[in-house]
Amino acid sequence: WRLRANTPKLKISELLKTSAPYLQEQQHALLENWQIEGSIKLSADLAGRNNKINTATMELITTALDLTDNDSRYVTENVTITADLEAKNDKHNWQWQTDLSIATGQAYGEPIFIDFDATPVTMAAKGSWQQDKGYLVISDAKFNQKNVVQVTGDFKGSLDKVEQLNISVAKSKVAGLYEHWLQAQPFVMGTAIDSLELTGTVAMDYHQYADDYHLSLKLENVYVDDELERFSVDEVSGSLGWTNYNHPMKSDLRWKKASLYAIPVGGSQFKAQVQSSSLSLSQPWHIPIFDGELKINELSLYRLGEEGSKWKFDGQLTPISMEQVSTALDWPALHGQLSGQIPNVSYNGQYIKVDGLLTVNLFEGTTVIKDLQLEQPFGSIPQLYANIEMKGMNLSTLSKTFDFGEISGKLDGTISGLRLSNWRPVQLDAQFATPENDKSRRRISQQAVNNLSKVGGGVGGALQRSFLRFFEDFSYQRLGLSCKLRNEVCEMSGVGETDSGGYYIVKGGGLPPRINVVGYTRRVDWPDLIDRLKAVSENSGPVVIE
Repeated sequence: WRLRANTPKLKISELLKTSAPYLQEQQHALLENWQIEGSIKLSADLAGRNNKINTATMELITTALDLTDNDSRYVTENVTITADLEAKNDKHNWQWQTDLSIATGQAYGEPIFIDFDATPVTMAAKGSWQQDKGYLVISDAKFNQKNVVQVTGDFKGSLDKVEQLNISVAKSKVAGLYEHWLQAQPFVMGTAIDSLELTGTVAMDYHQYADDYHLSLKLENVYVDDELERFSVDEVSGSLGWTNYNHPMKSDLRWKKASLYAIPVGGSQFKAQVQSSSLSLSQPWHIPIFDGELKINELSLYRLGEEGSKWKFDGQLTPISMEQVSTALDWPALHGQLSGQIPNVSYNGQYIKVDGLLTVNLFEGTTVIKDLQLEQPFGSIPQLYANIEMKGMNLSTLSKTFDFGEISGKLDGTISGLRLSNWRPVQLDAQFATPENDKSRRRISQQAVNNLSKVGGGVGGALQRSFLRFFEDFSYQRLGLSCKLRNEVCEMSGVGETDSGGYYIVKGGGLPPRINVVGYTRRVDWPDLIDRLKAVSENSGPVVIE
């Protein structure tokens, strides 16, 4: 027998009503979950013997196809589809080939959105289908999205299990891929990649055999710039690989320059080896930062992109000029150098954690950062937690930080329960004071006394109104300040309480002339305190100079 059919353009909704009496119950239940509008035209040529189809040729054209399911997980609007299918049955082994093009409209299949008006799509494939075994072979598949990407591939396996899969993405412009496959997607909004500028090209190969796979990317002169100024990287070239095979793959990536927030990163080269869903460095990784360098001695990644993914590394930081750091981060001018050892740093889920002590050499002293943890580092509101101890900082170097004037001596400090939200302090308990066993010469200049008074909430210039104005500097026994920050309010105190209800910011001692600076301002708005530290501006509130 042979059947030929050639329908005129039909409204899909009317066609479904007409065919309703001939549908089975399961088909009725399926159609009840969908709303379908549009037109369809179908041509078919079928031939067979008894109840078997031997050959089939079909052409289907839909226009203005509007389709949605009850949960709105799959939606099309004004879609035009042209599809052709040729198939031949030889003892339950179908040989087939098909072509499909989508020229107009938009489609959303959770979570992917495609605008076919801007980027029409064509697809072609051929292969075989062993009906009795449920075994599918796609020997030659091609996907082309105009001006965006070309993909080729093949497949062997059943509908629920992959035996072999190969996918190749031809060299494509990353700007087009980003615009149509990432930026246009709803799930990208509000993430760290929702506002990027990109140039350069990328190509990809993916090969899978059963449960084993390997993926490789090739990048050429890729430029990435976050419009919110969080990160950028320039002239990225090389290859990246990932595999769960035991056989190793090599990765070799290099870039000219980069930045992370306001931190400049120089050119670098990353070489690594990947196998068994893990990555390790092939050689130490040198990353220039400011005028120093971050050297990563060991780096390991496990199950990247999968559930339970994690990484860890350790390294060291060669001296970096704090003047450059403070300028880049818009901090008050800092002096000295930043350097130190970086112990085992690990990432698990959305958390970065330092196992052990992070030691930093700063202001000629030692700063130890412990319990360091960073939540959602690439989210919209990252959270940082830490406890910090500072020992033996040189006040002569430190006092230049806020242009306080000359102070000699040493300073110890602690910052407990530090929490930064979006890199701004929202909670801390900070104490800074002269160490008990400090044997160094302790002197403080008139300018430093005046500026410390302002920071403590007092009125500057008191020295100029007394006989002490004739002395350039003064000896002191101890000095210090503390702040307990909660709800943007800083509860302040000093190195001791006075009989008059104040607190000592500077307690006089040693050889004359001596001086005490006493503060009475206990509660200070945090933004106000930061402004004082930046500008050493005058503010109301009594400070007694005795």
